[in-house]
Amino acid sequence: MRRALRKAVKILIVLVLVCFALTGALLSFLHSPFFRYPSGGEYPPPRINELVWPTVGYPAMVMHGEVLEVEVDLWAGEVSRSVEVSGWRAYLTPSRDELAGLVYELEPEGAHLGACERWPYRSMEGRSEEVWHVAFRLPFEVAPELYDLKVEADAGGESICDSQPHAVAVTQDTDDDYTFITLSDIHVHELANSSLFSTQTDKGISQDGEPVFFTEAIRQVNLIRPDFVLMLGDFVRGQRRPGELLSECERFYAALLDLEVPAFLLPGNHDGYVNEIDGERWYENNIGPLYYSFDVGGSHFTCLDTYEWPEDDRLVMNKLFYMEPRKWQGQVLDAEDEGDPSTYSGQLAWLEEDLAAHRDAQLEVVALHHDPYTPDGKGYSFANISYGPVYISAGGGKGKQALLDMVSRHGVDAVFGGHRHTDEIAWVSWVDGTGETMYSCQTCVYFDEGGESDHYPGYRLVEVEDGKIASCAYLDGISSYPFYDGSEPGGMTDLDALDTPALSTQVLQAAGEGDPHIVIEVDNYLAARMELAGIVVQAPAPPAGGYEVEGGELYRSVEIPGKPGRVLLYLRAELEPGNPGKAAEQRGDPAVATITLR
Repeated sequence: MRRALRKAVKILIVLVLVCFALTGALLSFLHSPFFRYPSGGEYPPPRINELVWPTVGYPAMVMHGEVLEVEVDLWAGEVSRSVEVSGWRAYLTPSRDELAGLVYELEPEGAHLGACERWPYRSMEGRSEEVWHVAFRLPFEVAPELYDLKVEADAGGESICDSQPHAVAVTQDTDDDYTFITLSDIHVHELANSSLFSTQTDKGISQDGEPVFFTEAIRQVNLIRPDFVLMLGDFVRGQRRPGELLSECERFYAALLDLEVPAFLLPGNHDGYVNEIDGERWYENNIGPLYYSFDVGGSHFTCLDTYEWPEDDRLVMNKLFYMEPRKWQGQVLDAEDEGDPSTYSGQLAWLEEDLAAHRDAQLEVVALHHDPYTPDGKGYSFANISYGPVYISAGGGKGKQALLDMVSRHGVDAVFGGHRHTDEIAWVSWVDGTGETMYSCQTCVYFDEGGESDHYPGYRLVEVEDGKIASCAYLDGISSYPFYDGSEPGGMTDLDALDTPALSTQVLQAAGEGDPHIVIEVDNYLAARMELAGIVVQAPAPPAGGYEVEGGELYRSVEIPGKPGRVLLYLRAELEPGNPGKAAEQRGDPAVATITLR
């Protein structure tokens, strides 16, 4: 009996080992370099050419009457370095469609050649180390808005012209009280994007392939009208079919132009995939640098690229029902010893210098896609994923400890990340014990796999008061703000049943000829007080004595070009907390504000 039992145990052990071996062999094959998606595809003409800063993904924020210094790389084209360059000109045109035709000419104040400061690296094909720095003064009459920028110059008897949409935000002030919104994991994707081992809902994608879920998110962000938006990567999906990466990138770019506030972008792993085209190259050609920093008042923001994998690791594979690149976790290269900053080079060396130079900033924020910290201390965005003892996938990338050490040594106040589609907030003390860093991970913008989920489409609304983060979470101090009524923070949400936007407006009565009476209804399904500063309507010019406003505040009026007697009215409303639905299938009761202008 015992002999038979021992024999059965041995057989069972052998079977288990064989299963492990076969599983390991299969998974190793799936992640091998064979049967890869094609590369070497054709790229569309780049949108970033001579004007290399500001860009759509790395805008300038400046007050009227102040100086804007742009960076222009004339050597990227066919301009000889020996020709004389003069006659610099620049123009701002509002990005908002209603103000089309309005043009502000900027006054040039000087130009000189120098090292490129806005791109910490110059690896782009055809780019030069030296660029033109051209200063322009903004007219005082420029209204606070988001603008497209066009720059012109005369070079060797020819006129050089380049432009960037949504590149300049004219602000009303640059103090240390402001708000911003963080968005992560937008994942613009095509229809029918699921595979056997990678479920993807089509909810939020129209029949003609438009990402209407992203359009709705942008509409609500515009309604809130924060001072700016931080986009934390994974703007596209790019791994279901060969060749789809480019079409998704182009759809994302087109939708991005509906945003009415400046947006600072940084790449995620999906944005860096190689699927006929190299996503990183498209990003640099159309969005901006992969890493950089910027200032808002006394605050300093550092935006990183945490997907520094070689091209072979980023190339999407096509094996049976399994599609993904060989590596998709985080990695930041160029540290011989992650505990010794003197051995850093590349992005890590730049980051060390950037954080050290801004150690005294009132608020220091690091934004990235792969968060190096999780509350259990394991840092899953950089960690390997193991399938039993025989197969490891996804990454296990370098640089996690270097990032954690620099954040602690330089007293970074907050790190905002995404990648894992989950809401987490943790606090870690600085190495000198004088303060602590808030690490934030957040939910995604799209509907992900659909069905029952422990997350929902959402965003972080970050309020900064006197240079300190006062709040960044919805209700419980952890969760993201939902884009839809019926989302359940801390619980399970039926993503397929989400339909009612959490914030919305409708014009109940529009101004008619001779009747400037306007009535607007604003709904808030969120269980939080909301201030909405992005309510904008067309109306007749204010009558003598101005408009009488009830239920809101009229804070700006701008004449509409080509429409005499018509103006664009900017309204602000304070909404009480609503009563959201307890589940996606149960619609809540919104808090309603009715704005009346007479």
